[in-house]
Amino acid sequence: MARTKVRPLGHCFRCTRACWKDADDAPRWNVEFMRGVPVGYLCPTCQTPEENAEAEVKAATLDYTNTAADAEGRQKIAPAGGWHTVTALEHPLVREDETVHLALAIESAELRIAVGPQSDAHLADLFDGPCATVIRTALEREQAKPGHRTVVYNAMEGFGPDTILLVEDHALCEDGEDRGELMLSFSPTVNPHLLGAFAPPVAEAIRTILRAA
Repeated sequence: MARTKVRPLGHCFRCTRACWKDADDAPRWNVEFMRGVPVGYLCPTCQTPEENAEAEVKAATLDYTNTAADAEGRQKIAPAGGWHTVTALEHPLVREDETVHLALAIESAELRIAVGPQSDAHLADLFDGPCATVIRTALEREQAKPGHRTVVYNAMEGFGPDTILLVEDHALCEDGEDRGELMLSFSPTVNPHLLGAFAPPVAEAIRTILRAA
């Protein structure tokens, strides 16, 4: 059986030295992009102090371990702790608990949403941009029906910072009375990148509660 020949990731475009994935200095190499498309590598020796400083800043603020290519091959790089892709997936809480209308979470630079047939079809109105489109499509696929509920906000201790749940009010109220509300629950230390999924008024309402806490 023929062995697969190991190839370098690329070569430095100044000195042509090979860039190997397992090299001791691999983390210090820079990937050069042009309009979002990787065009080459720059080895540590060939980097100017300015180029090195810029790379250090980007390494601290961007998540290069979870990139994604768009339809034109351009690499989408999420901010550290953030997301660059929105995907509709199943979530056990939404499937198993009919009082949960939506789960929203960030994992591996992906914003993951889950809705079920019990979800209020008007939920898409709470979101902005591509998130609204993905959620609306998921709600239509689930054949969710529109309701007439208002939304209240609940900063909940012990809740993960990378997850937001939208649940019916009576699921959390001790008296069990359904007041026609949906309760949006989030951590007091919620990941701020999650708020970028919401329409501006919703995101600002959450920020106001967090500032008052």
